[in-house]
Parts: sequence; C-alpha cells; structure tokens
Amino acid sequence: MATTNLLFYIKITNNQLGVIMDNKTVFIISSNKELKNCIVRSGYFSDVFISNNYKHKIPNETDILIADEAAISLEQYKTIFDKNFKHIKSHYFISSDQDTYQKVYNDLSAMGIIVFPPKLTAKQVTQNLCEYSIDDYIPLKSAICFFGGGHGAGVSIVSQLVAKRLSEITDKSIAYIILSGSEEADYINTNGGNQGLSAIKDKLTNNILSREELLSSFIKYDNLYILPGERDISKVKYYHPKHIENLVDLSLDAFDAIILNCGSGGTSGMSIGGINSSGLKYLVTTQSSKYLNNFKKIEKQIFSNLGIDTNEFKLILNKYIDSDQLPSAGKLSEAYNMQISGLIKLSDPVLSLIIESGGGSFLDNDKYFKKSIDLLSGQLASNLNFEILDTEKRKNLFKRFLDKNS
Repeated sequence: MATTNLLFYIKITNNQLGVIMDNKTVFIISSNKELKNCIVRSGYFSDVFISNNYKHKIPNETDILIADEAAISLEQYKTIFDKNFKHIKSHYFISSDQDTYQKVYNDLSAMGIIVFPPKLTAKQVTQNLCEYSIDDYIPLKSAICFFGGGHGAGVSIVSQLVAKRLSEITDKSIAYIILSGSEEADYINTNGGNQGLSAIKDKLTNNILSREELLSSFIKYDNLYILPGERDISKVKYYHPKHIENLVDLSLDAFDAIILNCGSGGTSGMSIGGINSSGLKYLVTTQSSKYLNNFKKIEKQIFSNLGIDTNEFKLILNKYIDSDQLPSAGKLSEAYNMQISGLIKLSDPVLSLIIESGGGSFLDNDKYFKKSIDLLSGQLASNLNFEILDTEKRKNLFKRFLDKNS
C-alpha cells in the first residue's frame, strides 16, 4: 500500500497552555503524530509542522528541525543537508537502531547536530528538546519517582512514608501512585477495593480516561490520595510507558504533587513510564554490593538503551550502618555517581523486622527513622516550593485554647 504524504500544521496561542512561548517554529520529519502532539502540549513552541516526507518544502521561518531516521535515512539526510536543511538554526536527529546508533552519533555530532538515541518515547524527545532549545525551561518537578536498587532495598516504605509525611506537613494534595507491580501500599492502612489501576486500565490504555474517572480510582487518606497498583500481576506486562505517561499527565492536573513508586525491576512499562514522567528522581539503595551490581546491570542493559540518564537520580541510602567494614556514604555516592539526598540509619534491626512484619509503624516507633523521613519530606517540599505548615505552633495554640476553656 502506498504511503500518503502528509503535512500537519498546528499553531497555538500563549493563553491556551498558560506558559511563556519562545516563538520558535518546529518542523518534524516523521510519521510519529504522538511526537507532534507532545511538542504542542509542552506549550513552548508557537508553530509545529510535521511531514512524513523529507522532500516536502520546509518553511523558511523554521527554527528547529527534528528528523526521524524511520522517515529519512542517515545517507539521505546527509546528502540533502546543505541544500535543504542548512539554513535552519537547530538540528536534531532521532536514531532508530541501537546497533547503528554510535555511527549515526559520530557522523552527525561532527556536523553540530544533536542525536537522540533510539527507543525514546515522544515525551522523552520533547523533554530533551525543551532542555536544549528553551533558555528558561524548568523540567517538570511536581512528579517525583522513587526507584529501588533491588528487591528489599526499601523503595516502597520510603516512597510511601515520604508521600504520607509530605501530605501532613503541607496543605497540598499529594497523590501516591503504585507502579511497582504490586497492588497495595504496604505501610499505610488502606484497602483498594474496586479502585486503583485495575479499575481504569482499559480506558487508560485506550486513551479515553476522563479526569473524573481517574479521581474516582484514588483512595483518599486524609490529605493523601492513593492509587493502588494492578491487582492482577499477569496484566502488568500490558502497560506501556506511554500509558503511564498519560496517567501522570492527567494526575498532574488533579493534584499538587505526585509520588511514584516505580519498584526496582526496571523492566516493566509501568516502571519506565514513571521514570520518564518524573522531574525529580530518587534511587533507594543500601550498602549491600548486590544492589550496586544490580543497578549497574539495569543501567547498562536497560536504561542506556531507553535514553534514561542515571545522573539525574539522587541517592537515598536506606538501612545505613556506620562501620569500617561497609562502604561509607561518600564511597557509595562515588560508586553510583549520584549526589546523596537522604541517609536513613538502621538504628534497631530487630525493631525494623517487627515493624516490617506488620507489628507497628516506623513513624510511631523509630524516632531515627521518623527524623530521616521528616528531613526527606522537608527537602522535597522545599524543592517543590511548598510551604511547610508550622504544626508545633498550631499545637501550642490549641493547647492554650483548651487550657483557657478548661
């Protein structure tokens, strides 16, 4: 079947998306309409053209050209570059094959062209485009992911309790979304019932989920809103990263901040979609070498192929023990090549095991753990520009009121 040559043109005005545009014109050589839509939704570009035919006339006012190797080969691109593309200020090329990526990168980088690796989602390409081309671009910060160095590192407990504590120390609505492959929040007393990802999967994956349907799938827990994960583990594999990216986009319209528990496997569409959608990224790990080895394997075999930059992660060291026989925080920061954002000391191993077995709450029983979670939550509130409530002052005022009226 012959492919129809198509040209789509979209023009949007500043007040449609509520952001300051840079008045740059983008031309995309690709058949990927999703990429066009993502760039439009970013709100940073005034005019967006897309054509699946590289021979189509490119407007003279074009500032940015994005060429997809799936629509124009490297040799075609290089052959017509001087005649057709050289007048354009900024050039980006999306490689389509991991095996030839290095050659494409070497050839085009020498020409001053930025090359994106294969398998990036439309959202990742858009984020990278904004970072390179928009001077005042600030990556979305109100979606925060927690990823674990391996099973048992503590990503679930840390992410859950940070979400809970953040909802308590601010007046903001905080969503906690479970993308780890499990259904329930392990350390927060709640019951998913008919709510959660399972209830909205079909509409989410078919891109017809409404805001109202999304909100009804969350469980309200004081100022915290929890979206339980997929209850049928056999269906986890059917979630594509773009499904989770759409979920996060919808959730950002409904809540002030989103905490994503992305698990520790790094192989599921849930996990990858959550990482792709996050501005702030945390890796939860311990001093155990097995987690370092596991993460390096994920970094090399999965993240590098998906364009996920692990330098964007900040490190949270869980179950930390001061010992000359174990790597120090500084050594771990160096080994992971990440800045440390949190250090949670293991104060009482027996108490930790009792609590993890359901015998109580960390925040109620372990003052050192509580202090660490408070510090992490306060730091996160600061990063999000959320005002921290003066709870102690409120408690004292309430106490004086009771004393006065007793």
